[in-house]
Amino acid sequence: MKIELIPVIEIQNYNEVIPMPPSGPYWEFADEWEDYRLSTNVQAGFSRDLKSYSKGSSFYRINEIPDSDLLKVVQKEIDRQKDDDHPEIVELACPLTGGLILNIDDVDLYYPQCCGDLSAIRDWNNLLSDEYSYFYMGHPSPGIIKTEKTVIFDFLNSEIQENYVPPVEKDHVELDKDALRTALEKTNQELKHFAERLVTITKAHKLNIPGIDRILVYGRND
Repeated sequence: MKIELIPVIEIQNYNEVIPMPPSGPYWEFADEWEDYRLSTNVQAGFSRDLKSYSKGSSFYRINEIPDSDLLKVVQKEIDRQKDDDHPEIVELACPLTGGLILNIDDVDLYYPQCCGDLSAIRDWNNLLSDEYSYFYMGHPSPGIIKTEKTVIFDFLNSEIQENYVPPVEKDHVELDKDALRTALEKTNQELKHFAERLVTITKAHKLNIPGIDRILVYGRND
């Protein structure tokens, strides 16, 4: 079994002048939604080099986002998290929306769900600990069953009974812990590099946001 955990963030821009595709979901009408995402992103100031992880989706792999677009992501987060009563104060508190895509044998099986974010890496890392069984990557999230050598994702018995988006094609998935550990080592390195890029970009543009790497990636400022 080959496991890859692909870190992505969600970038969505809306423009009332650009009509949304009349049909969905995006994975069934990928071309129409891809054109829409590109048009709204460009209108919002992002580059044409910003390519979605999978055609039509609003997820973007962190190590494929150009620096100019990553700067726009940070600026959007500043605007989104800004205190309306004190707009001159820049204090970020929330990680970037997104999470990790579970890819098994080159097939994307499980995407981040509603309200997921990059700090989900903590729960993924904790899957290798016998002390933790809680797992959250947005809602719904699968039930977790641990054995000595495997972690089983139970997609039928989620704590919140909602449909997975996109749908998960299997009821249960059993992950080998050794393969998962190898995948997590690579993902943690990718997140570390992304965090370093955030620091570099914000310093270069004098945005003065202490701890931006810890906040936007890991959801903490300590």
